[in-house]
Amino acid sequence: MRIGIRLVGAVAGAAIVAMTATFALGAASEEVKHVPLGGSLTGQQGDRYFGVYVPTRFGGVLTIKASSGTVEEIVGPDGKTRKNGEEVGTDQQGWYRFKVGQVEPDSRYTVETSFVQLGLSKRLPWNFYYWPTKADAIHEPWAGGNGRVDTMQPLGDDQMVASPGGYIAPGQDIIRAGPNGLLETPASPGDTITWFPNLYDDLTFRGADGTIYATPSPMLKYDQIFGSTARNWEAANSQNQDIQRWPGHCLGGAVASIMLEEPIPAPGSGFTQDELKSLWAESGENHYNHQIGDYANEIPPGPPRPGFDATDAHAPRFHNMLETHIRGNRQNLLGNLRAFPPRGTVNEVWNHGIGKFIATYHAIPGKGERSVRLEVEVYANSGSNLNNEDPKPRMVKYEYTLVYGLDGKIDLTNAFPSDWISVGGEGQFCPLNILEVVSTRWQGHNPYITEANIRSIDMANGGSGGRFARTTAPTWRPVNSYEAGRAPLFASGNNRIGDASAASPRRGLFRLFGGR
Repeated sequence: MRIGIRLVGAVAGAAIVAMTATFALGAASEEVKHVPLGGSLTGQQGDRYFGVYVPTRFGGVLTIKASSGTVEEIVGPDGKTRKNGEEVGTDQQGWYRFKVGQVEPDSRYTVETSFVQLGLSKRLPWNFYYWPTKADAIHEPWAGGNGRVDTMQPLGDDQMVASPGGYIAPGQDIIRAGPNGLLETPASPGDTITWFPNLYDDLTFRGADGTIYATPSPMLKYDQIFGSTARNWEAANSQNQDIQRWPGHCLGGAVASIMLEEPIPAPGSGFTQDELKSLWAESGENHYNHQIGDYANEIPPGPPRPGFDATDAHAPRFHNMLETHIRGNRQNLLGNLRAFPPRGTVNEVWNHGIGKFIATYHAIPGKGERSVRLEVEVYANSGSNLNNEDPKPRMVKYEYTLVYGLDGKIDLTNAFPSDWISVGGEGQFCPLNILEVVSTRWQGHNPYITEANIRSIDMANGGSGGRFARTTAPTWRPVNSYEAGRAPLFASGNNRIGDASAASPRRGLFRLFGGR
């Protein structure tokens, strides 16, 4: 027969709690003790029944251990038996009864539970490189320099930004690339060169010691295939000259990694996979073109701490995004996870695709079974992966408390009791946002980079190869040869060289659609 049971609360001397479900126990009623989720109950004796409450409707793995005897008869809120250490299933929030049997006579034992939820999208976002817009520059070394400007004059259209022979602080720029985007001045002894691959590079780069390096040249190659002036436009319009900031194309790269299959360049296009990804990153960089559905936005940076602070009220909505979309719908999300530790600043923007999280649940003593503390690991893709040199995901740890409703969903109307406790791993602050990207229009700031052209050379995203299906790649020409005799492009809009607004990272101001 089915008999109603009472749970005896055993956490910090908690009082008896009325059980909300019934279980088939056999011929007689038995006392059932409450074991906290993610906690333990000590000093138990003999064969007996226990209960543990799972608050979420999105499921997870429930594991029960006893230091003596065996764990038996795990029965969920639907009355069905479960196997220990297996997934409980969707919409199975509520009480789970189990028995510890075959206990050694007169022994005292401990019962403990764990509940872990894995959220995993159908296809994890692929890694990318963020393609900074910072111009190549000669500068004073950050360490070991002589504090003087040793390179006395620029060549080509390079720009002198320090007084020749004068005093200069460590790391400060001396000569920067001009509107053509190419650093044409060699560094004199005592000075060095900052260089990171960007969209408007030439085929080679000369280091401070004269060594010639082969470089990715995505827009130069694009121009020679499609007869455009994309490289010239990018160099003239998108260069960032602020040495303190390194904005780039992490927004476009992250959105592309969420929305598209990992690109495969047509064999005869001559593009590497990284170069093809860069074209998609440019096409997705215009934040006005992204349609956003559900979101948690404008989260204060913190860093969070135990007790009241401005981040606390945002924890429920943030975790609701993870649980609803990654776990429930198995879809990727877009998030600005802010700076890396230990020296990052709150205004840094690091956009990522997020496709995985692991949440470990703990009941909160004295707060009721639907109040929980979560330890969460969020896994995002790498935004600094070039030539597959940094393929590992970025993992950020968060810890916060929140309350679930009886329906197994996070109670978003009851954010007051929440506490965003900490951030760790490869994170320093709370994320600025986490967003559901519903759709996008692939048109970035560069008018010469078109979706149709990119797809024509991307075998994974609509391209058949076409005229690029040939087996031999084009013979590439350097910038000075390909662009010889052409009139220079002049910068326009708000991104012109020297415009302070060009140095400010985009904060992801999206068009927001749908309900919160």
